[in-house]
Amino acid sequence: MATIENPKIFISYSWTTPKHSDWVRVLAERLTQDGVQVILDQWDLKEGQDKYAFMERMVSDSDIQKVLLIIDRRYAEKANAREGGVGTESQIVSPKVYDSAVQEKFIPIVTEIDGEGKAYLPTYLKSRIYLDFVDPQRFEDEYERLLRIIYDRRSVKRPPLGAPPSHILEPDPVPIKVTHKLNRITDFFIQQNPAYKC
Repeated sequence: MATIENPKIFISYSWTTPKHSDWVRVLAERLTQDGVQVILDQWDLKEGQDKYAFMERMVSDSDIQKVLLIIDRRYAEKANAREGGVGTESQIVSPKVYDSAVQEKFIPIVTEIDGEGKAYLPTYLKSRIYLDFVDPQRFEDEYERLLRIIYDRRSVKRPPLGAPPSHILEPDPVPIKVTHKLNRITDFFIQQNPAYKC
């Protein structure tokens, strides 16, 4: 069996409530159990360190394969207002997202929706596909999707490219319309000059 590298990720979130912070930590613990190296401020940001420098380093670090953006209402508000740590991260993340059309490093994970059932997303992420962790009943399905994204082991893969069908490679027959017109022209010449008929 091939050896799979343990991916390294960073989790960005807002300290909205103790309950939300606990939810993020539990997610990080689960990912760690599944072989993912998780960088989380609750574990890795020490007293005396500059929290903004820490966040900037994590978002920009080339060793970090994925950055999970855990988005609730407060996260979206802070990101849009460029407020606090989330605002600082957003200033770093948004140019990276905008500058690359194939940017897959940043994975939005929505944990809260508004009264109309729409996901809270910062403006710079509005067009991005996100994982939906709002409904606890769907947690396991979405977690499986997240794990597959982190390990780059998608459940649906592009099939191998086959060869063109042989009937496509054969010379094209004369179109029916052209054949019909040629027959009418031939008939006309035969009627005008019976000797033309061979």
